Amino acid sequence: MEELRAILHSIIKNQEETNAKISELNLQLSAKIGETNARIDDLNVKIGQVDARLSAKIDQVDARLTARIDALDAKIDEVNTGLGAKIDFLDARLDRVHLSLQSQIDDVGTDVRHIKRSMRLFENDMDATLDRIKRLEDHTAKHPE
Repeated sequence: MEELRAILHSIIKNQEETNAKISELNLQLSAKIGETNARIDDLNVKIGQVDARLSAKIDQVDARLTARIDALDAKIDEVNTGLGAKIDFLDARLDRVHLSLQSQIDDVGTDVRHIKRSMRLFENDMDATLDRIKRLEDHTAKHPE
């Protein structure tokens, strides 16, 4: 029985030593977990700082790009307005040139009709003159005086 007690006492002592080691390991593990959590918290703070800096830089770049895009849009509008005015000017000028050319064409047409009429009158006069000359020659041939 003494032996059983000694074995039991040994088992209890081993269990107490094991429990003490487990407690010690739990404390070490808790300390390590606490250190790891502290590191994670530090990393989260650093990530937050980096995120804030990146967000600020992205906002700056976005603001600059927006300003440039707005400036380009304004310039495009200005160019389009200028081109529209130039197109209107050229269109009006083309209309004036067209009207002038049409007037000149009409004038040339009138001149051509006058020339044709004058040519017909001249041909008629020439025909009449040739007819008179022919009659005069015939008359002179019949009556040589």
